[in-house]
Amino acid sequence: MNKDADLIIAPDEPSAGAVEVPVLEVFDGDGFLIRIKPTEFTDNLSDQSEIEVTARFGFVDAPELDQPGGPEAKTFLETLIGGRNVWIDILTKSDTGRSVDRYGRIVCVPYLVEGYSECVLVTSKSEQHRAHVFGKAMHISRNIELEMVLNGWAWVLERYGPDDRYLQALELARINKRGIWALKNNINPWVFKQQRGFASHRGGMRTKSAAYTRCPEEQCGGTLVKRSGKFGEFLGCSNYPKCTYSRSTTAQ
Repeated sequence: MNKDADLIIAPDEPSAGAVEVPVLEVFDGDGFLIRIKPTEFTDNLSDQSEIEVTARFGFVDAPELDQPGGPEAKTFLETLIGGRNVWIDILTKSDTGRSVDRYGRIVCVPYLVEGYSECVLVTSKSEQHRAHVFGKAMHISRNIELEMVLNGWAWVLERYGPDDRYLQALELARINKRGIWALKNNINPWVFKQQRGFASHRGGMRTKSAAYTRCPEEQCGGTLVKRSGKFGEFLGCSNYPKCTYSRSTTAQ
């Protein structure tokens, strides 16, 4: 589908406050499951347990799974970060004022840090050479959001104010007809969702088998996550200790 099948990478550095997390599952072209401590993205300093939570890109949007290009975008993201560790810069959502969106997903920019023992050096328009690194591998930090855009598998969410590189990457993908830009009648996912009459969301905090539900306490906005106590496992609010709601894992 790509005019040029070569991968385009986007070297970029995460912030000093970035958090390293494992990617447990890729849901689609812009969402994936991670394991993280709540202390990394909430003001709850008393909870040291790790939970599984959905992370979502902050500045780009991939096609839905049931629209053209959706399955391919998911596969492309899986090839980049599936089963690996990534560094995430956690953002603050403008509509919630928190690090999670209204569906309980962490909003972030993910980075992949990889070591390379060889590379291709382009010495002129007609010559290139495969170069091997002497000694330890050279490490490159890559912006995965930008790579999804550059390789033609995501739109840019301009309303959230990404820097100019995102728009430049989008234009390059369009000009070279990479990924979704090789398709006819290509529409962005938010228009697609409006046409289908549904709001797409996957995730929030969840176990490996099922998504957690929202905390039922009025105006809490938290999500129920699995915890362990002296009487066994239970579901507690992600906003603990501000919210102390809890219930049995077997309660409906």
